[in-house]
Amino acid sequence: MMSIGLVTLGCNKNQVDSEMLLGLFKKLGYNIVSNPEEADIIIVNTCGFINSAKKEAIDTLLEMADYKIYGKCKALIATGCLAKRYKKEILKEMPEVDLCIGVDEYNNIDKILTDFFKKNYLDQKLSFSDRIISSKFPLAYIRISDGCDNRCSYCAIPSIRGRFKSRNMDDILLEVENLAKQGFKEFCVISQDTSKYGLDNYKSLKLKELLNKMSKIDGVKWIRVLYMYPFETTDELIKEIIENEKICTYFDLPIQHASDKILKSMNRYDTNKIIYNTVEKIRKLSDDAIIRTTIMTGFPGESDEDFEILKKAVLDLKFDRLGGFTYSREEGTVSYDFKDQIEESIKEKRLSEIMLLQKEISYNNNKKRIGKEYEIIVEDISDDEKYFVCRSMFEAPDVDGRILIPINEKNASLAVIGEFSKCLIKSCNEYDLYADII
Repeated sequence: MMSIGLVTLGCNKNQVDSEMLLGLFKKLGYNIVSNPEEADIIIVNTCGFINSAKKEAIDTLLEMADYKIYGKCKALIATGCLAKRYKKEILKEMPEVDLCIGVDEYNNIDKILTDFFKKNYLDQKLSFSDRIISSKFPLAYIRISDGCDNRCSYCAIPSIRGRFKSRNMDDILLEVENLAKQGFKEFCVISQDTSKYGLDNYKSLKLKELLNKMSKIDGVKWIRVLYMYPFETTDELIKEIIENEKICTYFDLPIQHASDKILKSMNRYDTNKIIYNTVEKIRKLSDDAIIRTTIMTGFPGESDEDFEILKKAVLDLKFDRLGGFTYSREEGTVSYDFKDQIEESIKEKRLSEIMLLQKEISYNNNKKRIGKEYEIIVEDISDDEKYFVCRSMFEAPDVDGRILIPINEKNASLAVIGEFSKCLIKSCNEYDLYADII
């Protein structure tokens, strides 16, 4: 039996692909291993969204190639977005890579491996129901659609992932039901454009209905929605998220910018007014709601005035969480050929200014949570073994700070990794909260 190991890079959507690939490999009779030294085949599931992701993917492929020289590895395979976007270049420039399989070829991967390794063809396809969950129990990601129709001028995702395509609602609900029966309790709903769910196959926005039906499944405790666009975040959806006890009062709204001129140039459907109105609606309906966003600095043509509008929005709206990145000029995107490209030093300087503003905002928002009690999931132990690493419904996995609980006699007697507990927030810094089990 051949052993196969898989390294996942990039976003949670890519993670779900990896989980389905692992499930497929198991059905095909491969032995799944986590140590690359034990793998006959190593797969790197790559991201190719921006330059930093491409560099990470190439570095990882080169790192894994060492196991072909010094280990038992017989084949190195690149999959994912970079493999789709730069297949010819990878195979030409990286002789260490034996196969390059893009996201559009996943349902042929059985045939591709059969031809390469001269194995028997079993005609197996990827399946959401057979995936091997790799996130920390009891968390599972639920991808409700793939692809994107928004065509933001800076983004290569539509050319990699294709048109927006929602999954059938009954299939999603069956997947959640099966995972809940296995003991999974927290479900993060994801896609490239989560708020658009249902518009293609049901001809109307169906995210509210999907969330409501998910919340009625036995065993489901927390539902978190990620990647919603303000212009599609309807009043009905906001109300469902806030009023449904099983849905985390957590709004992930990537705005990218706040200047109407830049938003239009980005081909975003949101406007400054829509962004402000959406945040104000949420704040009006819930004092406790957490709002997260992402912003981009240095988009072509971003003037000092445009940047001041973005800074003002950050100061006005006081997002609880904010992720920032500089514009990455990507081949094959509309904005690649835009005039008025911004110098890297200016992009970085502007990003630093935003993150400095956000640091104070985050700290002040965290201070408001001191003295409050929260239900938490105990995820892990910190690297220095001083704290239990935890999250409440107000912290998303992977992207947010954590609730840190000192490992002492009292807390250790009450905290169980993978289980829910309750805590009292005692102090904070800009990113993390410190608490005790109660």
